[in-house]
Parts: sequence; structure tokens; C-alpha cells
Amino acid sequence: MIAKKYSASLYVEALHALYKRMPKNHLKFSKIQDEYHQKAAGDIGEEAVMKVIDQLDLPYKFYTFHNVLLYSETLFQIDILIITQYYALILEVKNIKGEITFTDQQMIRTLATNEIHAFDNPFLQLEEYEKQLKWLFQANHIALPIFSAVAFAFPSSIIKLPPKNKTILFRRGIKPYIRNIPANHCILSHEQLESLKCFLLKENMDFQPFPLTNHFDIDPNSLRKGVECFHCGLIGMKKVIRNWYCPICKSFHRHAHESALRDYFLVYKSTISNQECQQFLQLNNKYEATKILNNPMLIKTGQSRSTKYSMKFDK
Repeated sequence: MIAKKYSASLYVEALHALYKRMPKNHLKFSKIQDEYHQKAAGDIGEEAVMKVIDQLDLPYKFYTFHNVLLYSETLFQIDILIITQYYALILEVKNIKGEITFTDQQMIRTLATNEIHAFDNPFLQLEEYEKQLKWLFQANHIALPIFSAVAFAFPSSIIKLPPKNKTILFRRGIKPYIRNIPANHCILSHEQLESLKCFLLKENMDFQPFPLTNHFDIDPNSLRKGVECFHCGLIGMKKVIRNWYCPICKSFHRHAHESALRDYFLVYKSTISNQECQQFLQLNNKYEATKILNNPMLIKTGQSRSTKYSMKFDK
């Protein structure tokens, strides 16, 4: 059963909003571009693996959690966690195209173009996650054995030199692997399993490092302001009567500012004033900004000139 279903990462959405508003000559453009593509690929891989697990049939009850952020000795984030009465399983999901080799510290990817990229060794990550989860369980008097594996979401990952005594799975191998995990000794009762499920959902934290300009130490003034066209991607739509107009593709969109405001709170600042709204959306006057800010998706605080607006993002 799915206790915490797959959901696209808000962090990836925020990275995309930052990436598209950065000039290509920005000093941190390449860093943000790489981070965005890596995290977006990770989301795709995790969704693919979650679909496989959703089809899994076991002779005992189990719960699956996607993307849980927990605290033990430190914060640790697990891509996919499965709990049963017999064991817990951590899956570290990878969606990396190319030929893969491992060293003690790194995972090396070589593309067909001979371009080489280095990543952290996922088995070192797994070792840390196992320790943190074990300590979290022990602190709550839970004695479940913990298994772990690296799951490659697509066959475009070619493992050239697999590490010894480590578990690597591809999508088609995930269900057989889980079915073969020993389930002879029942550790938790049904009630204890339910309690553990509720505990993990309660302990799960929300990773929201927003606005990203603070997170990456980027000057907000270095980014492009304006409303993005849904059709051609231009950032700089013009406000006309009851609408937004794109001077490039000649399209109109009545609510284009809503997406721009979402970008603002994810990337620029956690609050917005009338004047800041005018500047960011490139409006003609404060009355246009007042109409836009009078929106049920925004939270209003303060009065008169001290009025600020913010946005709450769901998990």
C-alpha cells in the first residue's frame, strides 16, 4: 500500500523557475542548470520506480513512502522507503544515462561522446541512510532489519564495473528482489506496523529552501523580471485590459501573472508588497497590482502601506 504517494518535487519546480530567469552569462547559470537537470531526471526515475512498486503484490502487508525527509542524528532524505512487519527497505533511485563505473568515493558516468561526469557514490549515501534510520528505529524501540539497494530506473544506465557485495537493481528486477527478501520472523504486530506508518508520516519534514536566491546566494536583481508567455516562453508579457499580451507570438492569457507570482515566492522573496509586485510583473500602476494581489491564493498580512502578501505551498 502507498502510505506517501509519488509527488513531483517542489524543489525541481523552483529550480526551473530560477533557471529560466537567469541570464546565460550569469556566474551561477551552469551550476543551476546542472542541478535542475539532475533533480528533474531524479523525479522521472522515482516516478517510474514508484509505478513498479504500486503493482507489487506480497503475501504480507507493507507500506511505501516516496521522498521522506527524517531526522535522527542529522537530516536524511530517502527516495523510496518500504516498511513491513519483517523488514524495512531503502531504495536509492538513479536515472543516469551512460556507462557507469564505481570507485570507493564516486560513481563515474561516461557518455557515448566520451564526456565524463562524476557523482557521489550512492552506496556511501545508502550506508549513511541505513545508520540514520537504524538509530531512529532504536530510539523508538523498533528492531526491524534494514535492507538497501540502488535502483536504476531505466536500461539506459549501463553498469560496467558493479561494486562487490552491493545490490544494484533495474526496474524489472525490483519486484523479484523484494519478493525474495526473507520474511520468516515477524518483528512487528499489525498494530505496531500501523503505528510505525503513522510515526513516519508525522516525522516527515517538508524540504522548502525557498526563496532559492537565498539558498544559492544569488542577487535577485540579477534575474529577469516579468510575466512568462505560456506559448513561446518570452518573459515580458504586456498587461492590457483584463489580459496579458505577448508581443512575440501575439497570444493572450488572462491569468499568466499567477504563474509569475509563484515563481516570485519560490525564487525571489517570501513576501511581496504592492510596489514589489509592480516592479516584478512590470505593471503600469499600483491599482493593477492591487487587483492582482487580491487573490485567494495569497495570504495578506498588515495594513495600508505595510501590507505584505505571501503564498503557502502544499507538501
